[in-house]
Amino acid sequence: MPTPLGDIPPATSTGRIQGLERGGMAYVLIVDDHPFVAAATAREIGSLLPGAEARCVESIASAEGAIAERGQTPDFILLDLLLPDADGLSGLVRLRHVAPQSIIAIVSGEVNPQVMRDAFSQGARGYLTKTRDVDQFTDGLRKLFERGFFFPPEAAEPAPKNQRPGHLTEREVAALNALASGKVNKQLADILGVAESTFKTHLRAIYKKLGVRTRVEAVSRARQLGLIGTGRSH
Repeated sequence: MPTPLGDIPPATSTGRIQGLERGGMAYVLIVDDHPFVAAATAREIGSLLPGAEARCVESIASAEGAIAERGQTPDFILLDLLLPDADGLSGLVRLRHVAPQSIIAIVSGEVNPQVMRDAFSQGARGYLTKTRDVDQFTDGLRKLFERGFFFPPEAAEPAPKNQRPGHLTEREVAALNALASGKVNKQLADILGVAESTFKTHLRAIYKKLGVRTRVEAVSRARQLGLIGTGRSH
């Protein structure tokens, strides 16, 4: 189980935050494959941190390259949850490896307390939701810059008892296990003994509950939650 968010002081102190308080200029890396969102976020950063450098890239690979090229880790990294070259929180894990001192916050349209807790357990220091209105988003961003830590109130909501992660039914978990085999929908439906249309209905429900958009993301997310095995052999 992830550590409860309440165990972390709301005003986490870091050397980077202290440096900014002394007048240092912030370097913020925005990793988002939606140019409009990235540009709007950069404008908000400019208003909150005058003089800050905000650089936008569209993938984890580009972010890794930007960090290596500059030879300096960003003070903050704002990371989209779904990117072309990363499934779910795998991008967070990769960036923590190359930028361990950076304060990384997830930026996502997914308002799911379990996803927020999973991000926290993987080392995220913040979670900003794109579905909030502009004022709420800006307020969350301001708190992240001031404290080095920000999660919405929903993240502290206790998980329902006796409920599967992601709220999946037994049938949906079975569909996920089948999905991990990589077979096409018709083959998977035959394995489960259901019509292909029924299997597709299961898939749509799974995607919605896990907050994903593709088969690959669904399998990755299910493995993060421990719903299915890792698929690794030794």
